[in-house]
Amino acid sequence: MSLRKLTSFVAASGIALSLSAQLPRIVVQGSGTPQVFTDFEAAVTAAQPNDVLYLSGGTFGFTGGFTIDKPLHLIGAGIHPDSSSVTAITTLQALTAEPLIITTAATGSSFTGLVFTNAPGTSGWVPIVRYGNSAADDLPAGIVFSRCRFVNSVQLAFDANVTSVASSVTTVFDECLFHYRLEGYKRGATLTRCIFDRSGPGFYNITHFENGGLLMENCVLLKAIMANVYNGTLRNCISTATNYFGYDIPGTTITNCVIAAVNLSGSGAVNATNTITGADPATFFVSETDDYYQFTDDLHLQTGCVGVGHGTGGTDVGIYGSSSPYKPGAMPFNPHFRQADIAPSTNNNGALPVNIRVAAQSH
Repeated sequence: MSLRKLTSFVAASGIALSLSAQLPRIVVQGSGTPQVFTDFEAAVTAAQPNDVLYLSGGTFGFTGGFTIDKPLHLIGAGIHPDSSSVTAITTLQALTAEPLIITTAATGSSFTGLVFTNAPGTSGWVPIVRYGNSAADDLPAGIVFSRCRFVNSVQLAFDANVTSVASSVTTVFDECLFHYRLEGYKRGATLTRCIFDRSGPGFYNITHFENGGLLMENCVLLKAIMANVYNGTLRNCISTATNYFGYDIPGTTITNCVIAAVNLSGSGAVNATNTITGADPATFFVSETDDYYQFTDDLHLQTGCVGVGHGTGGTDVGIYGSSSPYKPGAMPFNPHFRQADIAPSTNNNGALPVNIRVAAQSH
């Protein structure tokens, strides 16, 4: 990475000279002169289509129901406390019990390195992200979430009564963490190297993909159960659920997976190929004991786990398998800030000594 690009990013990402003393910053870059904001709603409102919003570490509140209705690219500082220790994690938090709305006009938007969470005390059943203010504007295409964390539910349509068939309109979730539910509502979703845990309802965490639009590869399901998934496709996944893997998942194809349950489906026949059932979940991971994902967990497979080399092409199942394994720390693709030494005051020359160490990221 060139010095010019790195300098530009340091400015654009809003890295505060004293993180404890300054408000979180958002820098909007793209079609016009860069602008700096402390308010999330103001930054989104001011941005032009296809602008990039760089969010520093910190928490940005928004009024529930706030709408993104143009293509934008939001890049945060990360979701993992350890890998974001210099900048702090970036959190988008609803201030009222309504979600962040993404409409059809936001087609092509992307979200990287962000935690999405509701106001404290809000029921997890209230989504934190929902497509559409109505059934007339709930079909954005080409949406990508990368290395994001969802504390509450995500809904890929306005509600369950959606009438349009749109499984081909697919949202991509890559290396994301889900603590509640992902509800497809007949839309499509491609999930790669994602983690679902049993937080919230503890059941039916992946649901309402009745239209054959669900593809999951190299995901980890910590007692997270699927329901109402018709003709879906799962490859190289690993599940600790012990009663059954899914309920009402007819026609779903399950290939090269490792599953603790003996029964793959509580209702609806599935197509299983090279899939191991009845495996002992205590032998799966290096460190994970309660099916609630914490950042101290290590989801690498234990030596001797039946999932080692069981995936496509002899790779491992789970998030650290495939030709592009999960990135430890879930760091965004931007430079990783490893150290920031900022003097408390200027020196005799009136300059403020600042020493920032970064590590360039390959992806």
